[in-house]
Amino acid sequence: MKVKQYLTIILPDELANLPVQVVRGVGCPQLVIETGVADERLVCVEKRERKYAFIWQQNDYKKVALDEILWIEAVGSYTRIYLSGNQRLMVSFNLAVVERKLPPTDFLRIHRSYVVNLKHVSGLSGNSLKVDGNLLTIGREYRDSLLERFVFLGVRRSGVR
Repeated sequence: MKVKQYLTIILPDELANLPVQVVRGVGCPQLVIETGVADERLVCVEKRERKYAFIWQQNDYKKVALDEILWIEAVGSYTRIYLSGNQRLMVSFNLAVVERKLPPTDFLRIHRSYVVNLKHVSGLSGNSLKVDGNLLTIGREYRDSLLERFVFLGVRRSGVR
């Protein structure tokens, strides 16, 4: 006897009226619905998790583990990538282009100029995140989506949910 399998989607109360559409066979092995963020979106995730990036540096590509990336900063129309071990790389793409190529489960935009690797966040101080001993300012429009990615235990101050 074959057991029936079901897909269960549980939406938070505030999204109870959100229409849900399931599309099959579009070449996307896994579909993730990101809710509770400023811009709710569907993200197609490949089954094979990408753990490395090739970053163009002068005449060739440098292989970088995504876990080595601490944070990424917009510098005009360029992007500076901060890596562990005090390394920095510059690419000739703007921050939005780089952000789209990174896994949204690990990387989060916290300011119009910063994307952080959540694995390297060591603390929250006022309106800044601590990453590798550096304080990165959290933009007002990104604060709620950032705070929703963490569980807060202990003393709660106004502004922290």
